[in-house]
Amino acid sequence: MPIGNALAQQRDAGEEASDKIQSQQQETDSAIAQPTEGAVADAVPTEAEQRELGADEDPMTASGVQRDVQREEEAEGAPERTTGFDFYGSVRIRYRDQSGNSGLQDGGSRMGVEGDWQFEPGSFLIGRYEMGFNLLTGRVVEESRGNFRSSIFTRLFYVGLDAPNANLIVGKNWSPYYKVSGITDRFQGAGGRAVGTYNALTDGGPTGTGRSDRAVQGKLSLDFLPNKVFKPFDLNLQVQHGNSIPFGNGADYGTAVGLSAVMTTESNISVGLGYNHASIDLKKDPSLRDIGLTGSARAMVLGTRAFDEHWYAAFTVARLNNHETTDEGIYFDGWGSEFFGKYRMTKYLWFVGGYNVLEPDSDQVQAGDFRVRYAMLGLRHVFDIKDSRLMIFANVRLNDGRNAAGTQLSNVYTIGIRWDLSKRGWHMSPQ
Repeated sequence: MPIGNALAQQRDAGEEASDKIQSQQQETDSAIAQPTEGAVADAVPTEAEQRELGADEDPMTASGVQRDVQREEEAEGAPERTTGFDFYGSVRIRYRDQSGNSGLQDGGSRMGVEGDWQFEPGSFLIGRYEMGFNLLTGRVVEESRGNFRSSIFTRLFYVGLDAPNANLIVGKNWSPYYKVSGITDRFQGAGGRAVGTYNALTDGGPTGTGRSDRAVQGKLSLDFLPNKVFKPFDLNLQVQHGNSIPFGNGADYGTAVGLSAVMTTESNISVGLGYNHASIDLKKDPSLRDIGLTGSARAMVLGTRAFDEHWYAAFTVARLNNHETTDEGIYFDGWGSEFFGKYRMTKYLWFVGGYNVLEPDSDQVQAGDFRVRYAMLGLRHVFDIKDSRLMIFANVRLNDGRNAAGTQLSNVYTIGIRWDLSKRGWHMSPQ
């Protein structure tokens, strides 16, 4: 999600040019003039950090960094920004071929609006609505993120309070689990399939591992580690209740709890652990055993990543119980892992690669021969366009997966474009 223009808007027009943050889009090399010293300089993300903030599917991550920069600027005398909103959008189209079945598809286009009101120094009331839309067909084809039947649907919808070192959010939002599992969810047109984020052919909303439905979330950033080595330690918590069990014939989860902890060094090496538990009462709904459920849904993910201006590498591994399903909606227990990496070949050209593997345990006979196993290879080229960023990409998915019946899945070839529009909006300052 582009963040540079919103960061630049936080600067007072009268500040020196050397203190301004240049517009920076995901995976570009635009020069960024940064403050030379002080707390503001520490808060402003580096070029590589801005690039990865833009690559994160969760737009609140970048917005939180923007507010942190604003807090530091106001502490050093910049005007307070009290009320405002921003619009943003991303158009994503791809051409995909698999076993001779080819055609144009929408690849997860979206647009949204976010707003905030600073009701006291450093504290904001915030809100966001983000909708997905399908430019090409009557059915959104966003693999591993749910098979939505409508061409317009809600991706995110929440309100909350964002204070220094803490926030509280209510609504539909990216989960604490995704703070860890999302570090490998970086492929265009595939990925994120193996570690339980988008489980049971959904967007992860009902269980609470992807874009959580009807959730209450909290985040606490603790700065107890040596600040010359570590960034604040993030703890994330989520509670849901009564969401429908996918393929459950109307049965609901009880209380679902998700949490994660992420530690990051100043050199951008991160380690995180996430856990999600959604209770299922089999005594109340014994028919759920017919779809393979043997207890409550549990997912645990461990992940690590590192990056600099030339490369990015991330690895996740997950243990999943009563959480994932075959394509026919049969639940199983199993292990999953993902790897995503990219390397800058030229100024704007990147090579990407990685894999997704998800396999049921050997005793999960109800899953048949189902398995997810594929490698991804691709290239990305980014074009600098005023007030936007355009990326073209080409991927090949080398498939060794099977469906439950044992049919070997074929390779997938994809080319596409992604056009991210810069934020546009209005903000008011009392001065």
